[in-house]
Amino acid sequence: MDALEYFSGQGRILAGQRRSNGMPGPLRWVGDATMEFGFSPNETKFKENWTGQRGDGLVLPGDTEANLTITFLQFNNANFRIASRGEEVAQAVAPIAGRVIADTLPDSGQFLSLQSFNVSSVTVTDSSVAPKTLTPDVNYRLHGTSGDIEILDMASGGPFVAPLHADLTPGAVDFIRMMSGQALEYWVKVVGVNTVPGATYRNFVAEFYRWSPPPSESLSLIQDGQSRLESPIAGSLLADTTKTASDQFGYYGRLAMMP
Repeated sequence: MDALEYFSGQGRILAGQRRSNGMPGPLRWVGDATMEFGFSPNETKFKENWTGQRGDGLVLPGDTEANLTITFLQFNNANFRIASRGEEVAQAVAPIAGRVIADTLPDSGQFLSLQSFNVSSVTVTDSSVAPKTLTPDVNYRLHGTSGDIEILDMASGGPFVAPLHADLTPGAVDFIRMMSGQALEYWVKVVGVNTVPGATYRNFVAEFYRWSPPPSESLSLIQDGQSRLESPIAGSLLADTTKTASDQFGYYGRLAMMP
């Protein structure tokens, strides 16, 4: 009797865009993640009409659908770009003068957006004939990381006249502009290990050539437990017509089990 081979896999998932020749470009480890894949062959069945059993008289094979699902467990720009079909943008850091941040005078407790992230050197003025400057930690509190000011008191130093303007300097920040990117195809590679003690085939490598993921249906940015991209990203595995069924690759992917 052949040795029984149980399997319990762990490994690194690497992903990167395909090159124009159908081969992988630079691959990036996506961090801690889980994945699964599968194939759904479609068939057309014809019933026989003479036995009285109405059994299957003929089965014609049809198309095959293939899917690969990755659940990211670590949160970073690269993973969020895939999950949101977004585009990474570097924030401009040139100083900004006279940006309108409120058309009407705000109330205490309200927040005004400076419309940039990681800001510093903030000065807020009103629209009086001789513009008045609001006092930090008296009229407002700066939240520089998020790029907001929290209104504390609009009476001290007033009366003020709307609109309010801000001079500020944005910091160096890369952010994701959601649903602004193109639908991309990724080469996915799993470099893994079978954790079953004494396994004959200890190592495995799987490759998938054309993973085309849609945007995630839901993303949980606030939760009680571990921070993660909660919704699995289930993308189609497309047939790679730059390859053939009989070459070293095949159409969809390949799996190697090694000692």
